[in-house]
Amino acid sequence: MEGKYWDIVTKQLAGKASASELQELQDWLAESPEHEAEYQAQKRLWQLTPPSDVDDTDVEAAWKKVKSQLVDKQPAKVIPMYHNVWRVAASVILLIGIFWLAKYFLFPHFGMEVVESGNRRIAVVLPDNSQVWLNTGSKLIYDKDFDGNERKVQLEGEAFFDVKRDVERPFIIHSNEARTKVLGTSFNLRAYPDEPLVELAVATGKVAFSSRKQRNEVIVTPGFAAQLNTLSNELRKEAIAGENVWAWKTEKLQFQNEELRNILPILERYYDTEIELKNGTLGTCRFTGTFQQAELEEVLQVLAATMQLKYIEQDKQGYSLTGQGCK
Repeated sequence: MEGKYWDIVTKQLAGKASASELQELQDWLAESPEHEAEYQAQKRLWQLTPPSDVDDTDVEAAWKKVKSQLVDKQPAKVIPMYHNVWRVAASVILLIGIFWLAKYFLFPHFGMEVVESGNRRIAVVLPDNSQVWLNTGSKLIYDKDFDGNERKVQLEGEAFFDVKRDVERPFIIHSNEARTKVLGTSFNLRAYPDEPLVELAVATGKVAFSSRKQRNEVIVTPGFAAQLNTLSNELRKEAIAGENVWAWKTEKLQFQNEELRNILPILERYYDTEIELKNGTLGTCRFTGTFQQAELEEVLQVLAATMQLKYIEQDKQGYSLTGQGCK
């Protein structure tokens, strides 16, 4: 208790306090329960002290008397040091936990390089000088230093990789539920989050393609592709014809005596549209030709002239093909 309030309490107990001092004392007591406790302790000690004639000049002496007894009566409060240590440790652990939770949920790629292509097609050079071409709507995440035993990246979307060979540090790509492992090769990988299939097509070298869940694996070489169905976890390998799988990168479409029913899915994916065959017999018509940076309208015009068919735009929803075809 501050000396000022000791004086007022002593005056109040002696019946000498003024109205303003009593009001000040009441305000101080109302501030906290600790003030009230101190006041009651001083009051009890005053009552235990033998009465004496006290006038205004004796207030200081009375205050000193009561204060000395109060100090003697109240034991010192000892707080064990280990309590504080545990409190500090708990606070540190809590802060670390909050940091890691925030990092995981709010900044999952903290400290990593994140490249997003948006509505463009862009090229990226990685720290090991490997090159990656990202298709539209794709994201590549990687360690900016590549200083570990493995060169790990994460892909969302579609990309063509030309990986710098390093037999001591494998290049590993995580994409949806698939894992792709290479030492040095070039290949196309498609793994959009909203598509159930993860698709790999190899241009050069050898690629190990596997499911992250069951670790079943296939080795894919040039001229072959592999698909992982993320819903059924089914993994299969098949041959590919030509380089149209990565036509989005080369901007070149090539067809060699290919049936129209096989051409249309390639055009739909490349131009992001829908093309419907009104006459099923048109699907067996064959076409040979190359398109370099061509607009869809140009491609359809060539197909129509070559196969004696007509194409109709369906209110911006896509196109339909009709006609007598190649009979």
